[in-house]
Amino acid sequence: MGRSNGGFSEAGLRTVRDVLTRYVDSGKIPAVVALVGRGGETHVEAVGTMRHDGGAPMSDFWTTAYQAIDA
Repeated sequence: MGRSNGGFSEAGLRTVRDVLTRYVDSGKIPAVVALVGRGGETHVEAVGTMRHDGGAPMSDFWTTAYQAIDA
């Protein structure tokens, strides 16, 4: 299994995203943000929307929050 993205395998990251997407698609939660760290690297997955009835994608929220932290 090849490694990329700071030591994370592409297959492993796909699995994480697939599991999170299934949970959001079930309707139990509108969104989820997961952070996975390994060897000083962090990978972020943001799935879903900010509200059950839609709204902005959670990835937009995460991008905005990250930019504010980085500033």
